[in-house]
Amino acid sequence: MAANQTEAQHKNTAERVTAQSQDALRTVQENAQSVSRQMFDATERFTRSFNLSKEDAERFTEQSRRNLDAVTRCGTVLGQGFQDASRHWFEFGQRQFQRNLTALNRLAQARTLQEFAAIQSEVVREGLEDFVKDGKGIAETSLKRAEEAGRIFSSEIKPTAQAGTRPN
Repeated sequence: MAANQTEAQHKNTAERVTAQSQDALRTVQENAQSVSRQMFDATERFTRSFNLSKEDAERFTEQSRRNLDAVTRCGTVLGQGFQDASRHWFEFGQRQFQRNLTALNRLAQARTLQEFAAIQSEVVREGLEDFVKDGKGIAETSLKRAEEAGRIFSSEIKPTAQAGTRPN
């Protein structure tokens, strides 16, 4: 009964964490869009202030738009990565809780001190193995998201470098 209540509490907590992560992701996206609009306005004011040619102004505006788009996409990817990592950590906590309950049952069945010590050392070893395995999975997921964000910026560097060069 207590285990069912605890599991329900964990599930509710997971749902709250997921909802909070989604809210945070929406906030990041909304902020990025707001910054994008502000930067577009600032770019227009900048081009008017410096009397840039229409071609230069368009090129400058387009590059600014691409850069801001890359920042927005990157923020989305990183937000999703944060959400994924949070979910993985929460799932790890749930699995660890279940493993701990199982371990307590195993320890309660020990008949001798030696048997208790053997079970305890096995439980600790299994716990560390699971922690390393789960931590590795979380790190791999986070690395994939970071690499994806890096590719977004890398794809924008090439057009930026090309747009910045002018024939003489």
